[in-house]
Amino acid sequence: MKAKISVLFVLFALAYMPAHAQFVDRTSIERAVPNISVFNTEAATLTRQMANTLHLNEGQYTKLFAVNRTRVAQLGEINTYFKPNEPGRATRLSELEAQYDQECSRILSPSQLAQLHQEKGTPTVPTDTGNGRG
Repeated sequence: MKAKISVLFVLFALAYMPAHAQFVDRTSIERAVPNISVFNTEAATLTRQMANTLHLNEGQYTKLFAVNRTRVAQLGEINTYFKPNEPGRATRLSELEAQYDQECSRILSPSQLAQLHQEKGTPTVPTDTGNGRG
């Protein structure tokens, strides 16, 4: 009888340990990764502001929301992981900004893009330098 109880106790302990380990791993991951709704909220706010100033259509709004959500998430990662490394952080931020500008140039019209650069205070770089005159 004692043997049966001790076997049940051992089986219960073995069954409980992996489940507990999985729970600990999941909670530590959830603490390490910020809640995605924070990214969605920030991206929605930024996209709404852009929609008001740039007069976006529905398709542009949808595409820019996805780009802004990705940008906000990557910005959070850069600020978290490269906080002690200022040169590395600056490099990553400039790469992120270049990637963001490239994505915006695919979505926005040239006049909207010029207006965006004007609001950000960055100089506009003409994409079409060949005007046919020699």
